[in-house]
Amino acid sequence: MKKIRYLVFDLDGTLIDSSEGVVACVNYSLRKMGQPEQPPERIKRFIGYQLSVMYPEFTDAPVDELHAYFREKALEVMVPSAVVLPGVEETLLRLHEEGYRMAIASTKIRLHIEGIVHKCGWREMFAARVGGDEVPLEKPAPDVFLEAIRRMGGSRTETLAIGDTINDVLAAQAASLEVCAVESPYEDRARVEAAKPDHLIANLAALPGLLDGVRT
Repeated sequence: MKKIRYLVFDLDGTLIDSSEGVVACVNYSLRKMGQPEQPPERIKRFIGYQLSVMYPEFTDAPVDELHAYFREKALEVMVPSAVVLPGVEETLLRLHEEGYRMAIASTKIRLHIEGIVHKCGWREMFAARVGGDEVPLEKPAPDVFLEAIRRMGGSRTETLAIGDTINDVLAAQAASLEVCAVESPYEDRARVEAAKPDHLIANLAALPGLLDGVRT
């Protein structure tokens, strides 16, 4: 591993579980369009992907209208439903105290990211937060990772990206970043492994051990 000073984290499936809110928003949007609801486990497989990728798997209804209803419901449920994953609080606190500069780069919109960061008491931990609505292209494009590095004053050669889906791995690789995949509550491990991340850990609590001895 290279010398690492900066850490850019995905949000869903890496730091939090917001699947309850996502399922509620998707099924609300389908109901509003007169379409059948989908089982939670089927919806969860698409967390971390663009809604334009998910909706055609469920319905032929217009994606723009579905997305509008999703956003409407999300204002009500997305932040309250977010739950911090096991081991994350302790890990973030340790990394912050050890002097790593950290950022969040997510497909979630900035409004929801800020709400979740405030709810979790993470505002001081993250030097930058970037949402999918703030960049031209969402993951697997590299834009959100590159913008996070720019905002926190980092460099690609000293940054490690951390995420749980194949889109996180591909986005990091497109940005020429070293990438650590965390086993996902949503994504199939084999799909992530096939993308060849530089590192693969069982949970975020293993990250400090991976970083030990390489910080400048």
